[in-house]
Formats: sequence, C-alpha cells, structure tokens
Amino acid sequence: MSEEPTYFPPIESRCPQCGYKLDAATKAYGEEASPEAGDTSVCLNCGQVLKYQADLTLRKATAAEIRELMDDGDAWRTIEKAQRFIYERGRFA
Repeated sequence: MSEEPTYFPPIESRCPQCGYKLDAATKAYGEEASPEAGDTSVCLNCGQVLKYQADLTLRKATAAEIRELMDDGDAWRTIEKAQRFIYERGRFA
C-alpha cells in the first residue's frame, strides 16, 4: 500500500464551525475511496471533527459520534494527530 495521499475530485463545502471553504479530500488510511455520507473528516483550518452528509456537505460530529470514534483507537489517534498539526500550525484565515 502506498503512503502517498490520494486526492479526490473537488468537493466544495464550508466548515460549520469556522466557515473555512473545504474543497478537497484525502484518505487518512484504508482502502482508496471517495468520501461518502457518514464518513469522518477534520477541518483543515480549525480541527473540528466533521461528518459528510448525503450531499457531501459537512456537519459537526455529534458527541455520540465522537465517543464512537474515540472507541476506535486507530481512528482517534489519526484525528488527534491531524488536530495537533492544525493547532500547532495555526489557522489559515
């Protein structure tokens, strides 16, 4: 399996937390696939945990969804790693 990120066709949505325009997606791990309803994402600007909706717009993850992610150690470590990078780098806007 390649360690290079795979970028998918542009998907335009705004982060419901900070309003940052998100127009691309990349896989963190696992099989190659385009985002689908219910998939998890992290805002590249503020680090908010997000979920894709049926129309591929994003909404904030619920507390229950975050608890479920925390129960999956690999998924949560990946999210924390992304958030740490975002917080240390600072916001774009």
